[in-house]
Amino acid sequence: MEYPTIRTLLCIPRRSYSWSVATTLRAAIYSLVLICFHQAYAEQTAPIVVRYPASDSNPYYYKRVRYYVEILELALNKSDRKYQLEKISLPFMNESRSKTNLLNDVYDVHWLNAQPSLDKDLEAIRIPLCKGLTGWRILFIRPENQKEFSIVKNLKELNNYTAGHGNDWPEAIRYESLQLPQKLSGSWKGLFYMLKQKRIDYLSRSALEIYDEEDAFPELGLKIESRLVLHYPETYYFYVNRNNQQLAKDIKVGLERAITDGSFDKVFNQYFSEKLKRLHLDKRRVIEMPTPTDARLVADQKAQPSYWFKK
Repeated sequence: MEYPTIRTLLCIPRRSYSWSVATTLRAAIYSLVLICFHQAYAEQTAPIVVRYPASDSNPYYYKRVRYYVEILELALNKSDRKYQLEKISLPFMNESRSKTNLLNDVYDVHWLNAQPSLDKDLEAIRIPLCKGLTGWRILFIRPENQKEFSIVKNLKELNNYTAGHGNDWPEAIRYESLQLPQKLSGSWKGLFYMLKQKRIDYLSRSALEIYDEEDAFPELGLKIESRLVLHYPETYYFYVNRNNQQLAKDIKVGLERAITDGSFDKVFNQYFSEKLKRLHLDKRRVIEMPTPTDARLVADQKAQPSYWFKK
């Protein structure tokens, strides 16, 4: 669209009005044009607000929230548009509730554990935000059971022990598919107490979060198991409403640029590198736990292997 110049707008025929009326009219038009130009410029340069959810109720979870927010901000800053993040404070919610919120435009983007049920309705930016390390699982156990777990070599032997999971955790579906013993709880805190009370034998947490939770309940005297790591394809992706294709594209471009220039790894290492060193994943016995539902994530790994952690 071509806009008339101020000079054109102010060309008022002299014979039509008295000098004072023409001068007043010119001034009014000049002011109006300046206002219109200012508004048009502001519309072009105003940042696009991107809303994300966050809960402060669990301090251990909130540490990971800060990481995802920082990565999101990094990606948007490296896109070709100007964005501004806005936090939507909400109670802690499960994945299905967040899916509903994204579909109803309660907020614009959320980091979620990649699952086929989400892919049906939401747009995933298929770049692993934690390099797939949420699928490398370390165990909380009772100290007296370390000797038993040290000799576990495969799924058949793991079958002798009962895991604890949250009702809505993806791990619960995996264990059901593999027919591994488990007990479920609606309380994250309750799982730790179930372990102490010998109602379960172990509680698995990702390699990125287990040290955050090590001192959550010091009175229980639980231990991080030292020899095993359970593994299966799992990761967090950013998800958006499918109607928000431009945002999805910009997040993807920004993440790719951040990975290429090293700024993604810089943020990742600030949060996780020391924790990973302490776990000595390269010295642990790996027990693979694949299921048929992993096909899409396996394909993602093969498509971009450099984005994923390798032991």
